[in-house]
Amino acid sequence: MKNLYNFAIIGSGPTAIYLLKNILTHKNKIGSKINSITIFEKEKNSGMGMPYNPETTDIYNLANISSDEIPELQETFGNWLRKQKPEFLEELNVKELPISDAKVYSRIALGYYFQEQYKQLLAALIAYGINIIEFKNYEVIDIKFIKKNEVEITDVHQIKRKFSSVVIANGHQFKEKDIPKKRYFASPWPIHKLFPKKNEFYNYPIGILGASLSAFDVVTSLAHRHGKFVKEKGILKFIKNKNATKFKIFLHSAEGWLPHLQYEQKKPVREIYRHFSRKQILKLINKNGFINIEEFFEILCKPALIKAFKEDNKLDVVKKLENKNFTFLDFISLMATKHEYVDSFKGMKSEMTKAKDSVENNKPINWMETLDDLMYGLNYHSELLSAEDYLLLNKKIMPFLMNVIAALPLQSANILLALYEANCIELITGKVTIDKNAPNSNETVLSVTSKDGKEKIKTYKMFVNCGGQKKITVADYPFQSLLKNGSITHAKAKFASLKEAEKLAINNDNITINNKKATLKLPGIAIDATYKILDKKGLKNNCLFDINFTHTLGIRPYSYGLQACNATSLILVESWVLENKEGNNTLKDIEDITNLYEKNKDL
Repeated sequence: MKNLYNFAIIGSGPTAIYLLKNILTHKNKIGSKINSITIFEKEKNSGMGMPYNPETTDIYNLANISSDEIPELQETFGNWLRKQKPEFLEELNVKELPISDAKVYSRIALGYYFQEQYKQLLAALIAYGINIIEFKNYEVIDIKFIKKNEVEITDVHQIKRKFSSVVIANGHQFKEKDIPKKRYFASPWPIHKLFPKKNEFYNYPIGILGASLSAFDVVTSLAHRHGKFVKEKGILKFIKNKNATKFKIFLHSAEGWLPHLQYEQKKPVREIYRHFSRKQILKLINKNGFINIEEFFEILCKPALIKAFKEDNKLDVVKKLENKNFTFLDFISLMATKHEYVDSFKGMKSEMTKAKDSVENNKPINWMETLDDLMYGLNYHSELLSAEDYLLLNKKIMPFLMNVIAALPLQSANILLALYEANCIELITGKVTIDKNAPNSNETVLSVTSKDGKEKIKTYKMFVNCGGQKKITVADYPFQSLLKNGSITHAKAKFASLKEAEKLAINNDNITINNKKATLKLPGIAIDATYKILDKKGLKNNCLFDINFTHTLGIRPYSYGLQACNATSLILVESWVLENKEGNNTLKDIEDITNLYEKNKDL
């Protein structure tokens, strides 16, 4: 374990924080192997993470996670909030008292909470005897693998430093550039760039791509700067500023879906083996080494979902699930149809009553929680999926899952409905193509293609792309020396059927066929199950680890949120513990890594 003697962490957001927490928890097993930890943070505020940083987000932007869903740190989010002075809570836009562990609060509040936990963790590691070196406002621009136990980091000041190993946890990466003259914004971050100047207003329609939580952050922030929200007889109303009579937001969504709403959960913290065991899922591996996603649904998902839908008294869905011919795609189609409305905002209004009853009266919506658990469990076995199933998962299943799981806080839903009632927001269904080369230099021009194939042109004086961070390729990887030296390669999956690969390869450059074997190039880089980076020969690098979700999304496609931050870093640290105890490369295959999952109560 010499490679941990002097290691570096790139980034200091939640994934890095949970890494530090898990190192501290296991200090008696690996602490003696660590002399120093060097942390590089490109922002001036360390220990927060981009979504929670006051430099990036706004006081009106809500986190979509409550205290009882956040994995354990030095203290809970709820308890930390209860200790704060009233004036500081006011600054954080925390106004509803008493503090509840089940409620969501502002992202900025969560950022300051994380920063305090980060400071406490550093202090505890220093007290244990580990040297901590911090570089704030230091962006790492390159990493080079020199040799065993030697990795070179280059920062933005062109200073080079050498470490025994490096953990990459650098968070979000937006490559596309804004086009200021068109007021086209390639991402909503930092959100302050979108705001009008003081005492000025956007007195015209504004377009937003996406109906995600990020899109609603933009909606909420802009709405508060173009009017005010008031309560009348317990109902939230929006009153537009007299200088912004033409202010209106148009959301563009391919499917025309608004997110499902926040719901009460029996067990808010996910577990890999909650609804199926290690033995059950490994039993699904066929003779070619794959788990078939439809078999996974039939054998492991259906029993759990049937139980959940019975508890939710949705017997029509139970009847469908009891039919052996009812597939995963049939299930997705059925549940999506139940969420489709001619007017999505009216649909949200009708769903609001049940969601409010669920949250306020502790009535779980069991099927949503169960589905999230099942897919969370599959995520940590997804290297067993064939390329065919990866395509199915990403194209058909994931869009629906993200709509269900990225649940909208009820406070945000109330704001949207108030804007809808004031005729200040509208949802447009259809696939959007942005014409960045349109001759009109002062507007963004869109082509919107509806489900029936009809095309319309829309123009906006201001347009914000909230379509999410694009999936990266190795060419987008931020540390290009690793690519040039062959230290990284793209993630990939094998096809189960050569015929299927040959058919799909006609229109897909990501499919490679060699010696009657076919592979699909996936987003991100190749890693093993313990987040060791794999080189172009497929060999593990014991000095380089990547726990950035955008880099590892190909191999771990359902890694989202703080619980995955904790699980990812815990798996990494547990692998270090095992290697320290039993020697390098102890975790060689799926049998070994799943054994680690099964033995750890926090996974």
